[in-house]
Amino acid sequence: SVRSSVRTESESSSCSDLDIYPLGLEDITFKSGYISSSEDDYTYSPTEPGRLFNAVKCLTSRIKKKNESRGQRNWRRALRLIKDRGDPWEKFNLSSRMTENAVRHRYNPVTMEWVKDDCVVKIDKIPFANGAMRECYRMKKLSNFSHSNDWLRDSNNYVAKRYMEKDTERDTYFQDVKLQMDAKLWGEEFNRHNPPKKVDIFMMAVLELPERP
Repeated sequence: SVRSSVRTESESSSCSDLDIYPLGLEDITFKSGYISSSEDDYTYSPTEPGRLFNAVKCLTSRIKKKNESRGQRNWRRALRLIKDRGDPWEKFNLSSRMTENAVRHRYNPVTMEWVKDDCVVKIDKIPFANGAMRECYRMKKLSNFSHSNDWLRDSNNYVAKRYMEKDTERDTYFQDVKLQMDAKLWGEEFNRHNPPKKVDIFMMAVLELPERP
C-alpha cells in the first residue's frame, strides 16, 4: 500500500507552522489607482517600470497565498487589523505639539558603526509612564520621505525614553542603544537555528534635540 504524504493543517500542527517570517518586497503593494504626490495628469504613465513591477508582484502574491504557512497568515491578519484600527494615539492630538528638529544616531551591530541623520519630531510634554530610571513620552516622527509635512498621514508613533537623573552622561544613552542592537543581532542568529519559538528585539536609536536648552 502507498501511504499518502498529504496532511491537513490543524491547531495541533508542529511548531514549524508557527514560524513568523519577515516581510519581503512581495508584501508591499500600492492600492489600485495610487498616484504619488510627485505625479500629475501630464506625467502619469501606467507602464512605468515601478508600476509594472508592482503589478507582477500582485499576481505572484495571489499564487503564493495558496502555500502560506500559518505564521504568514498571522502576519497578514495583524497588518490588516492595524490598517483598520487607524492611529491609536489620535486622541492625544500630538500633531498640534511643537515641531522639533532632531539628530538621530543609529548603531549597526554588523559594521560596529554609527549612522547619523536629521529628522523632525513632535514629543508630548508630559510622560505617560516611568520605570525605576527612565520616563516615557509619546512621540511622532515625520517620515524622511514626506514632501507634504502631513503629520496625520506621513508620521509614525514612537516611545521616547529619557533618564530621570538630570546629570546622566551622554554616553550612557549610546551604550544602551549599542547593547540592545547587539542583542537584536544575536536574537536573529538564534532564530536561524529554527527554535520552537523565535524572538525579536525592538530597534532603538539615540535622539538628540539640539534646540532644547
